[in-house]
Amino acid sequence: MAQKKKNKRRRRQFQQKVILSVLLVIIIGLIGVLGYQMQKNEKKQTDGNASASSSVSSSSLAGDSSEPISDSSPEEEITPTPEPVQQISSDGLNSQHALLVRESDLAEMMNLGGDERIYPASMTKIMTALLTIENLPDLNETITVPEDIFEELTAQDASVAGFNPYEQPTVRDLLYGVLLPSGADACETLARAVGGSEEGFVAMMNQKAEELGLTNTHFENCTGLHNDNHYSTCRDIAVLMSECLKSDTFREIVTREVYTTEATASHPEGITLYDTMLHRFTSYEMSTTLENGAVIEGGKTGFTDEAGQCLVSFAEYGGEEYILVTAEAMTDSGSAVDSIADASTVYGRLQ
Repeated sequence: MAQKKKNKRRRRQFQQKVILSVLLVIIIGLIGVLGYQMQKNEKKQTDGNASASSSVSSSSLAGDSSEPISDSSPEEEITPTPEPVQQISSDGLNSQHALLVRESDLAEMMNLGGDERIYPASMTKIMTALLTIENLPDLNETITVPEDIFEELTAQDASVAGFNPYEQPTVRDLLYGVLLPSGADACETLARAVGGSEEGFVAMMNQKAEELGLTNTHFENCTGLHNDNHYSTCRDIAVLMSECLKSDTFREIVTREVYTTEATASHPEGITLYDTMLHRFTSYEMSTTLENGAVIEGGKTGFTDEAGQCLVSFAEYGGEEYILVTAEAMTDSGSAVDSIADASTVYGRLQ
């Protein structure tokens, strides 16, 4: 009897163990199922949020969620819209052509025949200066002034800086000679040093124009002396000036009113050079700081009988820089300041 009770107890214990084992397996299975379901729900929620975000983004870019999503690249999608610019009146100008742009993005603010062909005259010399700066980085290098350039320059009544044949000024002094008094002697000297000849240098000028996208510009010489096939537009000159202003050397030179070259055997005391634009402001008692607070910082004048008075200048107003190009100022007064008067007028209209 005792043995039977003992066996019965063992069977009951065994059954209990089996039941507990089955329950444990069931519990583990339930936990696994619940975990899988939770992961699945989380994935659905994440995918749903991503889809909603993508939908909102696409709707914002397209302007209407019902329209197809744009295939534009991410770079195109985040490109900021240029800030609008003030439109400036061209009324009352002496110049027949004028273009005003914001320097930072070349946004157009005034266009008076700015895309029509003009003769750039000595505005050409900013290209001469730019190529020199790019190709002769040692501003202290000396260059011999060729003797054979002077006969033709004299015959054409070209403006000169005052260097003598065989004189050896520095590249820096020659650049000042190009940009301040508009010296053709300095231009010719640098053109030969950079391009091997004026023809070689002119080829470089036209190549640079092509690189900058100056599609309506063609150069025949380094000085701007008249040639029917030497032409540009106010817009192309504005683009060129914007490129020039990226150079600290160019800025330093073109914003100086007076500069004295280093002493040489020909000029023991150097040559005092005056900027044709800034010095005219001073000579005619005109201020480069205008009533509205705009400051005319620098520029390059030009004149031939065919081109009239020309000027490419730049000014600062309200923390922004602006470039103005004017051409064909041909008034009966014959005033030498018609082009800078136009600059004062236009920059003075900035608000």
